[in-house]
Amino acid sequence: MAKEIEKVTRSKRDRRMAIFFMIALIMGLGIMLVNSNSTKFNANCARDYFCVERCPVGAISLDEHGYPIINKSICLAWVPHKDEFQWEKCGLCLRGCPTRVIDLLNTNKDERKVHTTE
Repeated sequence: MAKEIEKVTRSKRDRRMAIFFMIALIMGLGIMLVNSNSTKFNANCARDYFCVERCPVGAISLDEHGYPIINKSICLAWVPHKDEFQWEKCGLCLRGCPTRVIDLLNTNKDERKVHTTE
């Protein structure tokens, strides 16, 4: 009798946990879809702040959500007349980035507008 009670109790508990996790998953996905700050850069940035620490001229700061912002007027890799970063000029931030997400700023101008300043 005790084993049957334990079996029913465990079954109900497992069902409740599964429902809880499904609700949490759905809410998390909903928040991600509604969040206007969701960008490919934000999704891939590890936020380990290696880039901030590694920048020799202090060109990288953090926005209000903790994502890097590169000041193009200070950055050694920024080439204004080509409108791109040339990482071979410096690129210490890129070399230390575990996801190399900073390189996205060269290929996606919308991301660049969000994650750089003049």
